[in-house]
Amino acid sequence: MPAFWETRPRVLELPGQAPAFDEDELFALACAAAARRTALPDPQDVRLFADDHLVNPSRIDAYLPSPQTDEGFRGYAHRMRKAGVRTFALTVNSLQQFDWQFFRTLRRHTGPVLAAAGTPPPGGVDCHLIASVYGTAPTHVHKDTAGVLTYVVSGYKRYCTWPFEVFADIAGDGAAQRQVNLPASVRAEDHLDTATVVEGGPGTVLYWPSDRWHCALSDGRPAVSLHLAHYQWEDRLETLLRRLRRLTTAELGVRRFHGGRDGADDTAVDTQVHKTVSRLLGDTALGLHTGLRRLQRETATHFAVVPPPRERPRLAPHDPLTVPTGSALRARTADDLTYLAVNGHLLRAGGGAWLDAFLPALAPGTTRTAAEWAALARAAGASSRDDAATLLAELVRYGALDAGAAG
Repeated sequence: MPAFWETRPRVLELPGQAPAFDEDELFALACAAAARRTALPDPQDVRLFADDHLVNPSRIDAYLPSPQTDEGFRGYAHRMRKAGVRTFALTVNSLQQFDWQFFRTLRRHTGPVLAAAGTPPPGGVDCHLIASVYGTAPTHVHKDTAGVLTYVVSGYKRYCTWPFEVFADIAGDGAAQRQVNLPASVRAEDHLDTATVVEGGPGTVLYWPSDRWHCALSDGRPAVSLHLAHYQWEDRLETLLRRLRRLTTAELGVRRFHGGRDGADDTAVDTQVHKTVSRLLGDTALGLHTGLRRLQRETATHFAVVPPPRERPRLAPHDPLTVPTGSALRARTADDLTYLAVNGHLLRAGGGAWLDAFLPALAPGTTRTAAEWAALARAAGASSRDDAATLLAELVRYGALDAGAAG
């Protein structure tokens, strides 16, 4: 890996290597995100600051981009100005969740970075879009837990960055392992003497490590940037505790509470809770859960958020199906169940150990008819035509097979 990785900020010179992100495509993805915002697992994945204030989710829809009202990001910025908004920053988190093809593009360019780094980022990879008009970003001076590659798509971006120690006393304990926003009173212009600045226009790639405080500046004109974040921290204890809480709640239900009209015996409640938690802590389910989560990440080039499954296809025997470049599948069998990780998704199949014999056939670029793929599945050990057909349909839904011949 280049010597700057996780050590110092810099402007990267990557002739012919930096991905060419199309602004019209990014605008279409931003509109798709805006349209689906309320149905997202986390509606806060689409956020808007207007004149330095976070727009309330109950009022945000009128201020989001739309293909019906805006001609691209510049048309969107013009509409915002007409609405009296002087500065804004639209952020779409996990942009890859809105399109399978875009997800594949990001994976093609992220794979070599991870390979050069040697070890994957513990917190995974994510992609964030920012469309803005401002002088100073409304997030002011802050730090994340990610080393960030920023692609300036249009406009101009300037980032002041500082070593962690510069603001460590203000940030408080544990700041190195979490996201921290400093008070607005900490102004970038007051600390330029200790800052390292990275800046550039369209086509520029900017980088800063995960421990760097940073503040985005611009020239007050529309700008669009794409941020590939490599998160270097993950709270594994919190992950396991969330899993444990879900399992415990499923096991105990409301019996984990004590009190109420029935006057439950507190000793009996405590005994049941202790018994259940002890059993769960000694259960292999937690280890299996962690292993499967790792498997999912590996098949998604370590992206933590992936696109949802596609619609279930209706396949005819002669329909061609092609394995796309970059698709990844891994199988693991435990307790008579086979778990199949497919491009970041996880499928479960009873008695599916035959998948180990079938998966090598899914070489990228390979095209076969649905009938030919089904015959291979049967030869590998699928118990019936229905099982083979179900597998093919699921592989299409989860991006491991595409309808049509290789283009």
